[in-house]
Amino acid sequence: MFRFVGRLVVNHPRIVCAAWIVLAVGITLVAPDWRSQTQDDDIRFLPSSYSVVRGYDLMGKAFPQDVFACRVIFAVERSDSELTDADFALVDLLANEIQTMARDDTALQISSVVSYRDPTMGSRLVSADKHCTLLQVSLATPYLAVQTRVTVDRAEARLRPLIDRLGSDAPQLHVTGPGGIGRDLIRATAESLDNTAIATVALVIVMLLLIYRSPLLALIPLVTIGVAAWVALQALALVTLIPGVHLVNISQIFSIVILFGAGTDYCLFLISRYREELESGETRRPALIRCIGTVGGALAASAGTVMVGLAMMGLSDFGKIRCAGPVIALALAIGLAASLTLTPALLKLAGKAAFWPRRISLVTPARTGGGVWDSISKVVVRRPLTIWFAALAVLIPFGLLGLQVSPTFKPIGDLSRTSQSMRGLVVVQTRFPAGEIGPVTVLLTSNQDWNTDEGREAIQSLSRGLGFLDAVAEVRSLTQPLGKPLPDLNHLFGTSPKTAIDGLARSLRKDLNAFFSTSLQKALKHYVNKIDGDQGPEYVTRLDLVLKSDPFDAASVAALQAVEAYLRADAPAGVIRSECYGVTVHTRDMAVLIERDRARVNMLVLGGIFLVLLALVRKIWLALYLLATVLLSYYATLGLTALFAMWWSGQPFGQIEWRVPFFLFTILVAVGEDYNILMVSRAIQERKRWGAIEGLRRGLARTGGTVTACGLIMAGTFSTLMLSDLWTLKQIGFALAVGVLLDTFLVRSFLVPSLMLVVWRDYEQPRQFTMTRPVSPFDDDPIHQASRTVSF
Repeated sequence: MFRFVGRLVVNHPRIVCAAWIVLAVGITLVAPDWRSQTQDDDIRFLPSSYSVVRGYDLMGKAFPQDVFACRVIFAVERSDSELTDADFALVDLLANEIQTMARDDTALQISSVVSYRDPTMGSRLVSADKHCTLLQVSLATPYLAVQTRVTVDRAEARLRPLIDRLGSDAPQLHVTGPGGIGRDLIRATAESLDNTAIATVALVIVMLLLIYRSPLLALIPLVTIGVAAWVALQALALVTLIPGVHLVNISQIFSIVILFGAGTDYCLFLISRYREELESGETRRPALIRCIGTVGGALAASAGTVMVGLAMMGLSDFGKIRCAGPVIALALAIGLAASLTLTPALLKLAGKAAFWPRRISLVTPARTGGGVWDSISKVVVRRPLTIWFAALAVLIPFGLLGLQVSPTFKPIGDLSRTSQSMRGLVVVQTRFPAGEIGPVTVLLTSNQDWNTDEGREAIQSLSRGLGFLDAVAEVRSLTQPLGKPLPDLNHLFGTSPKTAIDGLARSLRKDLNAFFSTSLQKALKHYVNKIDGDQGPEYVTRLDLVLKSDPFDAASVAALQAVEAYLRADAPAGVIRSECYGVTVHTRDMAVLIERDRARVNMLVLGGIFLVLLALVRKIWLALYLLATVLLSYYATLGLTALFAMWWSGQPFGQIEWRVPFFLFTILVAVGEDYNILMVSRAIQERKRWGAIEGLRRGLARTGGTVTACGLIMAGTFSTLMLSDLWTLKQIGFALAVGVLLDTFLVRSFLVPSLMLVVWRDYEQPRQFTMTRPVSPFDDDPIHQASRTVSF
């Protein structure tokens, strides 16, 4: 098949180049804009059976005026004095501006604006020390949606001048909350994409010039991957038109990095084999056909391991991962196709000029030896067991550290402490309970109306019980909208005062009852509603729980579990179902889902790559061993990454953001097998000619320089992720770069060939064959009679 592709490309190079140009232009015209198609809607990416999704749906039915996918908090603060009347008037102006924005532009999806003037909970939005007040803006878009960034940017641009015009006496305005954090994360992701793309292209150009020292030969892979990257990104935007296929912002970063890294590797390997064919005396046309036919299968298998690994992510339940893996695999498939068609077509058109100013010299038998990798291969052949144990001694200690790593699920850990939302978060959590930015909402449905004496008594009992939980700072409900129970005035005045006082008491009680009745009616709209259920009308009430800890912290997840356990044990009579909703619920559900997905995807990745290896090497023991080596490399890399994270950020050892082990496993196991495949496939080819031991030595020597260059380029492209402002991408960049280097210089160079040598020596010794010549007229000659039987 690959020889056919080679003949087709070499015979029609101009048509191949024209086809890629037409494809690039055509797909650009029909594909939608990438940025308009990206989504990061974490709620809807979760399966419908999870708590946060059920809670979100019930919240939308019962309290549509209050439903929000995230909330932006604008904090107005004076750090050294109490807020003045002028400051509160300014807050009124800010609230009016946002409400005007919501009316004038519905695309901003602003659901509600709540300030200190809100009759239900306004007083809770002013800090106890009167230094800070909050303006809560609820959005219908999730905190990581692109529209959230647009809305928050527009709102801040509208409010900031109103603060700045007051000069040096103005209070400070902080933008935080889940919406503010999401805005900063999206902004940092976009900046990371730009930085990574520029750094990746620059690095590839420099590396290619250093490797080839020929400008045109360095330009050919760059043009190939540039065209492939453009076509791939347009293709990814195009597939989002398929129902159920979504793109997330980070997919673009990974697509570019993996495509430039792996695609450049494929071009390097093909060009290296082309040069080798020319040096052996072949002319350009047959040399190109032969190199495509020879390395095409190895490159396809190499890319296949990565694509299989990424495609297995499509079996995840978490929609963000389910869509990200296959679309990146599609990008890599386009890169492979470009490497096998566009690169040889450009080489054919370039002719002799491709290698200018260098020349291709024929390799004579006297020049076949020598070189660094020839020397390394001889050492490996002489002392395979020593080399094997030495490589294990380096990897195993770090691998044991990697086994102690546990993932974390705190999204704000991605941001720098100097980012605006993080500074605002510190202010809010200093002035208010830490959980104020993201309360846990408990939703209870019943066939009985909650606005009855029995219903209010049940709500009050539940509010009091939940308030006794250690992790709960405050409970707001129908009977205590401000976090404290409404007073019972009959108990306050008694029933048998003196006559003179009794009249005054009745009059005062009547006025106060009217006041609290009004407060109750206002709270009723916020905390109780009726919906249409499956069996008739149902009544829904909500309780908002403010926790003592940060909503994203593990302590808040533990508090949520305590709340759910309390509801299961002591829910009021008549409750049909109870649901919880909020940032903490979302964080917990994501952690559960991702851990389940990670276990499943890892097993599928291992199984898929094992089948690819088995199809290539045709030996179960060798396929298993190749898989085991990259697994050891993965855990060693994870241990080194944990040490790096501890040194760089000062965080406790073993805590790594969940995306690091997830993407590291899939990509590193697949990419690590890339280099094993390239070396082993060449060793198998050489073995047919030179035997097991010498064939493996030659395979290692012949691929050593090229694969090392490939590994350096791949590690370099991954390391550009460390230029990101996001801490997660820094860790992923470090982990992938270190992992590729381990695979390049330890696993592929020493760990794999050393054990293969031991096995082949012990169990695959060359057999003794005897060949008899046909009878000839010269058989009477004693010399020919002696040479009639030949053994080898």
